[in-house]
Amino acid sequence: MQGPVAIILAAGQGKRMRSDRAKVLHEVCGQPMIRYVVDAARGAGAKSIIVVVGFGADQVRTALADEPDVHFVTQHRQLGTGDAVIACRPLLDGYRGPALVLVGDEPLLRAGPLGDLLQRQQFEQLDCLMGTAVVPDPSGFGRILRDSAGRFLRIVEQRDCTPEEAAIREINPSCYVFELPILWDALGRLDTSNAQGEYYLTDAPELLIQMDRSVSAVPVLDAEDVLGVNTREHLAEAHVVMQRRIQSRLMDDGVSIVDPRNTSIDGRAEIGPETTIYPFTVISGRVRIGRGCRVGPFSHLRDGTVLEDGAEAGAFVEVSQSTLEPGSRARHLAYLGNARVGEGANIGAGTITANFDGRVKAQTLIEPGAFIGSGAVLIAPVTIGRGATVGAGAVVPKGKDVAPGQTVVGVPARPIGESE
Repeated sequence: MQGPVAIILAAGQGKRMRSDRAKVLHEVCGQPMIRYVVDAARGAGAKSIIVVVGFGADQVRTALADEPDVHFVTQHRQLGTGDAVIACRPLLDGYRGPALVLVGDEPLLRAGPLGDLLQRQQFEQLDCLMGTAVVPDPSGFGRILRDSAGRFLRIVEQRDCTPEEAAIREINPSCYVFELPILWDALGRLDTSNAQGEYYLTDAPELLIQMDRSVSAVPVLDAEDVLGVNTREHLAEAHVVMQRRIQSRLMDDGVSIVDPRNTSIDGRAEIGPETTIYPFTVISGRVRIGRGCRVGPFSHLRDGTVLEDGAEAGAFVEVSQSTLEPGSRARHLAYLGNARVGEGANIGAGTITANFDGRVKAQTLIEPGAFIGSGAVLIAPVTIGRGATVGAGAVVPKGKDVAPGQTVVGVPARPIGESE
């Protein structure tokens, strides 16, 4: 196992979510929470990532099946976070070095602070370094107890806190760097003498101190970094924060977002500079938008959409699994599914590509310079030739390609002058 190693705890059911889906698979800005944590661990420098699964294990394995550096361990007994880490020991047999331990339901963790923790733990040769946060409302988190000199003493879970301890605002968001194999000695001393009757990983730092090992805690995390998602309300709060981060990054890169509060952009979307996103636009999935494009208002760009430089998807336009080549435009009330729209082509208001026959989705090809009139229906598979014109309200049947430069009108569409 190549180090540094990251262990991500993702075995819990999340009963307050009221869902049959594993909690860590609920989505924030288009991606499962666990993917953000995996990305943060990888960005911090982790070379091998272990995800501990339990409830919904097969779902989590499937969701991360395309991650070659992710390994899975099953926690067969739901006996707490300490037990979850112990389950990783066989996979880490012989490994010596740092292990970053995180939880899979904190999607707002950032790679920067985690990387700082890893570097500091190695530089100071600590057996345990915890990343903490000082928050306005510590409800639900374990509290960090320190002595009069500010040195870390122990973590107390909220359910075990005295009133004085409950008032402490420095919290433990379950973000640790442990040195292995030293951690295994501490975990071997865990017991279940707590309110939950579980093996708490939070007891490990105090046990390490009792073993004369070096332990420290530093408040390097922001309050919003450590938002744990335990309810649907928390999920919505995480979406708001993540959306702000996504849009801030895009605007820093030269994208204009007219009304960020009324715009939703998937974290996987790529958008070029000088592009303008108008209000009430939703961009979901892996969408790529080039330079100088115009999107919205009230548009929906779905997974697989590509807008090349200077293309436009305007008001109430929906695009899915389609490419708009440079300078092409669909300005009003159109649906483009499984289509390719050639350079400079015009899609009239109310046009749709009828791409699904109930069994198969087929492609519509609109070649460069074509003009599609308002209210046209193009039934796939079909090709509209270069420079061709489809009249307003025309219905082009599947397989009835329109030749380059040809003009067709009517239902079904026929070349002008052709008798019925």
